[in-house]
Amino acid sequence: MTEQLVVNAQGEAWASVVAGHLRWINGLLGSLRLPAEHRDALRSRLREVEARAADSELRVAVFGETSSGKSTLLNAFLQRRLLPSSALVSTHTTTVLRYRDSTEGMVVRTADDGVLTWPSEAFAQWAGLSYLSGPGCLEEALERVLTTELAEQVRGLEVLSPVRLLGDDTTVLDTPGFSVSNRGHRELAVAAAQQADLALVVVPAVAAMSMTLVDFLTGPLGDHHDRCAFVLTKVDLLDDDERSDVVEVVGNRLKDLGISDPVLLPCAAGEALKEIAGPGARGPGAHAYLPRFLAVEALIAQLAAERRQSAIAATVLGLLSQTLSAVEESAQAQRVALSRTERGLAALSLPDFPAFLDAWAERTLERAGNELNHAAMTSIPAVSGADLDAEVVEAVAGEKISSMAEATGNVSRIVRLHLRKEAERAVQAAADRAGELLTSGAEELARDFTAQYSALAGLVGEVWAAPVAPPVAGTELPAPDLSGVDRTLTEIGAQLTTGDNWRTGGGAMAGALAGSLIAPGIGTLIGGALGAFIGKRSPDAAREQFLERARPIIAAAREEIATLISESLLRVAAGVTDSVAALREQYEDEWGDEIARLTAANDRQRAELAAGIAAAENAAAAARRRRKEVAALRSAAVRPEPEE
Repeated sequence: MTEQLVVNAQGEAWASVVAGHLRWINGLLGSLRLPAEHRDALRSRLREVEARAADSELRVAVFGETSSGKSTLLNAFLQRRLLPSSALVSTHTTTVLRYRDSTEGMVVRTADDGVLTWPSEAFAQWAGLSYLSGPGCLEEALERVLTTELAEQVRGLEVLSPVRLLGDDTTVLDTPGFSVSNRGHRELAVAAAQQADLALVVVPAVAAMSMTLVDFLTGPLGDHHDRCAFVLTKVDLLDDDERSDVVEVVGNRLKDLGISDPVLLPCAAGEALKEIAGPGARGPGAHAYLPRFLAVEALIAQLAAERRQSAIAATVLGLLSQTLSAVEESAQAQRVALSRTERGLAALSLPDFPAFLDAWAERTLERAGNELNHAAMTSIPAVSGADLDAEVVEAVAGEKISSMAEATGNVSRIVRLHLRKEAERAVQAAADRAGELLTSGAEELARDFTAQYSALAGLVGEVWAAPVAPPVAGTELPAPDLSGVDRTLTEIGAQLTTGDNWRTGGGAMAGALAGSLIAPGIGTLIGGALGAFIGKRSPDAAREQFLERARPIIAAAREEIATLISESLLRVAAGVTDSVAALREQYEDEWGDEIARLTAANDRQRAELAAGIAAAENAAAAARRRRKEVAALRSAAVRPEPEE
């Protein structure tokens, strides 16, 4: 008991150091943008440290396994059998023993946040007891609260006694006896260890240093080794020659656990309590248990007085260290969260808006161009030519060729209508396909635009109104102009009918005239060709000769139609280009300023995130550095002062 623990060379300078750390934490919570739940939890810790630093009360927690003699030891301190045995206790709270001058009492806090005081009518009604406040009544009330079904409702219990326990301004925390089988009681003991300034550990001499106790000493009480005293109880159950050996064994075992100079106090609290309760109960030859117990009590009181300031400082500094550790963890979590958001923004790799629109326009025009090129190459399929030839053959079949005017008119009409129909079909199909491509392109633009820039809006904390794909107006194309085909056929026919192989007579002239009346251009050519054979050849020969000369002319007409279709498709392509440009312009007009604003907001947020990440890193590093300073201060607070 020669140790005198000091705070540090500056005595109570720890108080100003603690205040400085608390101010720093408080300022940090105002500047660091922590989630509300983290900030509230840290503020709660902060208030706890502030409250403990301002409280001069010394808190001594008493720990022990079930049946270790802990309750008997406390009853001996109280000089009466007030507390029931831990083996009977089923409460879910630690009992706080506090001094109150002249009168005894009890305060119970229930699970529904109710507060009941004893003695009172409300307490008596709740506990099912008579309203009494005489000798033995507090014992009965405590037994009812701690050992019956009422214990399930108790969340806080304070016993007020006129007996000064272990010195002035000292509160004793009676933890339920813990065991391997009762996890709840151990959790209560762990919670009490975090509040304790000093710890009294009860070790039964007849079953000293069990694995359960060793586990508790190296775990929850690992931070209290320099603030522990060990009371070796039930020494009266040992033979006289065993006691010194047991004390030595227990002391060595404690040293093995890292407690270099354990304070070990053997006593027989049960026997001492008997003597307190019934003076003169000691028979002849009985050991002087009461004087020895009183000496142990005095030593504990002296220990409490000597270590009061350093023990409270250690508790406050321990709470502060835990708070700084929580600040560090919260700052690190904030840094991780901000870094994740920053990576999300960086991963977008958004193109600038004009480039985005240009890329879409290029893709859409390329697809449309490929489709229109394919349409131009397959404008009049081969099967169409075969169908036309079959219709022409049918028009001059049998005796039909004998009627020049009728055959000429039919062939002219068939060729003209067929080719015009094919031209219109090909151009209309291309125009329809171009419209489909524009519609799908508009949908793609709306979809990609929403995907790209709604993510940007979300990351800057805005709600995005996604654009609807605007409708695309159909491209109106004029009907194919076949006059060029007519002229071309006329020129080709003239070359064929004026050659040395053809001698046209009146029949030819009549056929030409009839053809020109029925179908200008095509009719003139075909009629001239047909009339050249009338009257000169048999119908079969005339038919064969006519088809032989007419087919190249029709083939030339088909090529001319294909050329015309290609020209029309160029107008379709121009219409597609205009539509794409109009759609691009519409997006740029409607959304350009908005995207510029969002991009600027994104840039600002990334800058803010970078600043937030740096602030969180700095806060974590500062909290870590401060925690190390506090740990060093705490070590100084509990370091034994060298003896002179």
